[in-house]
Amino acid sequence: MKWAFVAMDSEAEDTESGLQKLRWLLALLRAQYWSYQNSHWKVKGKTFYGDHLMFQRLYESVQTQTDTLAEKMVGIFGNDALDDEDLLGMFLYWNERWDSAVDCLHKRGLLSEDDIQNVIEDTYESLKESGDLTLGLDDFLMAMASEHETNTYLLRQILRGRTAMENWIPLKKD
Repeated sequence: MKWAFVAMDSEAEDTESGLQKLRWLLALLRAQYWSYQNSHWKVKGKTFYGDHLMFQRLYESVQTQTDTLAEKMVGIFGNDALDDEDLLGMFLYWNERWDSAVDCLHKRGLLSEDDIQNVIEDTYESLKESGDLTLGLDDFLMAMASEHETNTYLLRQILRGRTAMENWIPLKKD
């Protein structure tokens, strides 16, 4: 599913549109961190230790990206770029989306990786159009997209290597 942002009403809000998309991206990263860390704690079964370490690798990389993005947002747009109430609502949106979509920790991760690639692309295009895309932010977004392609690879390889029964790890207690 392609991520679609709510369109802004006027061209005067181009900068706000870019900032709002950065907020969505930041909230997504925070939600992904939460999801990966919870998956790190919840994995079980024959492949527990490998999955436990992989999810740790994922949440640690997302934690660094989250901090860097928030600092760039404040540096470019000022302290008001981090609207707590706005970010919390967006965070909850991502968690509810993934929680309601799949019952497998690895598939949940893949869905979040698909979402992040779509949001990075939309954010990049919006910032480029508005003229708010700095060289550093350009480099950061591109590097982040590349790192998340690696995350997708890791999650897919795990799912490809398991039988249908092994790869279905319930998130909710039956």
